[in-house]
Amino acid sequence: MAQAESYEDIVPFVPPEPVCFVNHDRAKSIMAEDNLDALFASEDANLYYLSGHAPDSVLAHFYEPWACAIYPGHDGIPPTLITGEYDMTYCLTHPTWMEARYYGTEWTAISTMLKKVHGGLGLGTELHKPLQDLYESSLPRRKATYFDAVVDYIETEMPKGNLRIAFDDLRMGKEVQEKIGSRLEVFDGKRPFRRIRLVKTDPEIEILKQGMVVNENAVRAAGAAVKEGHSCMEMVNAYRDAVQRGGGKWLGERGMLFGAGPDGAFVLDHDYTERMTFQRGQSVILDCICLYRLYHADSARTACVGEPSDYQKKMHDVVKESIAAGENALKSGMHSAELERIGMEVFEKSDLPTEGATVIYHPIGLNVFDFATPEEASNGWVMETNTMVNFEVFYRHPEHGGMHMEDTTRVTETGLERFTTLPHEIIVSG
Repeated sequence: MAQAESYEDIVPFVPPEPVCFVNHDRAKSIMAEDNLDALFASEDANLYYLSGHAPDSVLAHFYEPWACAIYPGHDGIPPTLITGEYDMTYCLTHPTWMEARYYGTEWTAISTMLKKVHGGLGLGTELHKPLQDLYESSLPRRKATYFDAVVDYIETEMPKGNLRIAFDDLRMGKEVQEKIGSRLEVFDGKRPFRRIRLVKTDPEIEILKQGMVVNENAVRAAGAAVKEGHSCMEMVNAYRDAVQRGGGKWLGERGMLFGAGPDGAFVLDHDYTERMTFQRGQSVILDCICLYRLYHADSARTACVGEPSDYQKKMHDVVKESIAAGENALKSGMHSAELERIGMEVFEKSDLPTEGATVIYHPIGLNVFDFATPEEASNGWVMETNTMVNFEVFYRHPEHGGMHMEDTTRVTETGLERFTTLPHEIIVSG
């Protein structure tokens, strides 16, 4: 490496402002209910939610454990990200709002490189001096291993008596408990994390809006690829290409949960469906899910190969009316079961067989189905202001195919804010 002689000619590095997703009031309230001294996040979604930390080392799961975020329930204790020194530069360019502490062993290549940078070697880039300073400031608290850093934090920052800490990975909690001793009670963190995350903060809502744009552009691309004689796989590829161009990642192997034609409307076997070619008169469900900055975007519309039949138009009109009825009633304080009942009443008043109808509400965020508890997934839940909700209605008929529509909305005290911009119309393709 070349010796950097001077930084005078280098434009100073200005780090971006850190983003905090945490709903602090809600987090503290739920932690108090569960008598928790701290939340401990090592799984991708919760780690990102607490700290904003999501480097490739985490998302690629180099090894576990790699990083964690600790959110204390008591004032005066620093919320802290613990991560490997491998990610020190990432923490410069993607700063966390938390205090950051690092671990690393002397023998690693990254440790050797950081020492040399600290000593003045290296290219004279805008990051060189900030990295030197960060490395210098991290030394007093740096530990050799992940667990050394975690234990040091608990023993030096947390109260000295009995502790009750919620871990989103109980295996990690058990290992920490073995090192701390019986004064640490390990609590299952899945439920408090999901309850806290149900109500979204402004930074989360902004990411969800951006993700919707990416996904809806990809839905439009998929709909345009539905053509008579063309394969279903061409449609899938059109969707995936558009998601990638928008900076997103499709969910699962394909990103599309769709059915085409009379069989495809029922058989969710993608290998079978993707061997099909589109035939005139078929309806094609476009149920598309992608990730954008770890948050989910979920949209659904229906395309037809050529002009839809009168019966297909009737099916779609009822689906559209059901969506509108539910969304007109949606506001903070409403129960999802009541909203689903309102949507089903539309089918009951129509002359369509009701057994083909499904009406579903689900929260969306760092999970596709971002329910606060497992019970809410089966029994329903009460809408809260700033909950992000997907409302989807689909209808399947053995002769006429399927119709599907899904919107994303933000719950307000008096109604909703619709994020979806896709028209509530059938996509008529060639």
